[in-house]
Amino acid sequence: LGAASFDRGVGLSHDTGAITHHIGPDIDAERDFLIGDLKAAGLLTSTSEIPGIGATRTGRNGGGDPYFTDGMAVIGVLKTLQ
Repeated sequence: LGAASFDRGVGLSHDTGAITHHIGPDIDAERDFLIGDLKAAGLLTSTSEIPGIGATRTGRNGGGDPYFTDGMAVIGVLKTLQ
């Protein structure tokens, strides 16, 4: 199980003022980048797309950064390395 987001910088949380990372808003692009890299490296035996949380156009993460998503999740099965 995993997730990916593009860290575009470090700064203060929009909500708490605590030091945190700031993500890029297009979280689907990072998902697709990760799956594409794993496929190109020959590390996946299969992939499938399933409905996730649903499309979100105006979401905010815990640090207050805006994000958007199509809401889909990609399941990638890793090859067993020997």
